[in-house]
Amino acid sequence: MQPICLFCKSYGTDLERAAALVESTRRFNREGLQLFLCVPANELAAFKARIGSEGVEWLTDEDIVAHTAPDSKRRLQEMPGGHTQQVVKSEFWRLGLAQNYLCLDSDCLFIRPFGASDFIASDGHPYSVLHEGKPWRQFCLTHGLGWAIRADEAEKSRARELFGRSGPIYQFGPLPVIWSAKVWKALADNYLAPKGWSLFDAIQAHPVEATWYGEALLAYGAIPVHPREPLFRAYLYLEDYEHDQRLGITPDIIARDYLGTVLQSNWYPKRLRLGKKLAYKLKKSLRKLRGLG
Repeated sequence: MQPICLFCKSYGTDLERAAALVESTRRFNREGLQLFLCVPANELAAFKARIGSEGVEWLTDEDIVAHTAPDSKRRLQEMPGGHTQQVVKSEFWRLGLAQNYLCLDSDCLFIRPFGASDFIASDGHPYSVLHEGKPWRQFCLTHGLGWAIRADEAEKSRARELFGRSGPIYQFGPLPVIWSAKVWKALADNYLAPKGWSLFDAIQAHPVEATWYGEALLAYGAIPVHPREPLFRAYLYLEDYEHDQRLGITPDIIARDYLGTVLQSNWYPKRLRLGKKLAYKLKKSLRKLRGLG
């Protein structure tokens, strides 16, 4: 079993983004680390036709979740796509292809050469993305995104309580992140199995896969914790990207501290975002007038 590989879960609407990720991997993967690209079975042919097989090992969602639960096929069809992709990412370890994996999204791009030492510490254990997210918090506070902090703190607090942990609220992302099969196994053995749960149940109850991993990492001690800041410069909000563009921050500058960039594929125009906020406020006001809340 190899010490580290790359894994990306993608789907049809992200085909071109996945193609760009593969091209950046081919360019900068100096040690030839194995890349597994996973897509729904009914989209595999289209992905192969567009991307080819150079430096890529193909998998399907169905290949992976078959190892998750007896009713995995049904649950894969019934759960929302955003939840099923979390299950697929989290359960890749069960195939036994690598001890650790860098879990990528389709909107990731490598911008400089990388190798195993970027992901594995000198003792052979992986680094873990684990930090308090203070620069992100500062950005949100200065750009009218306080709602994002409140939502994140509420989600992380609930997850922390599931494991009986007190102390700081940690960030275990954003993707890409390095995940250990030992940590996922510890979660399955110590938390899920006693409840009679599979990863489907865990994600349905609390749909943030990186938080499940991070809290299990701290709770069960399956591997030593070697914390690292995010590996890629992730632009989670359009405002963040526009801010750096105004400052003239180029990929060459970013590459001094990061292996790559992430430009979220779910951005939408500011005017639409503002429209949604106004619509929500109007709906809330109407509910109050009607005595509903």
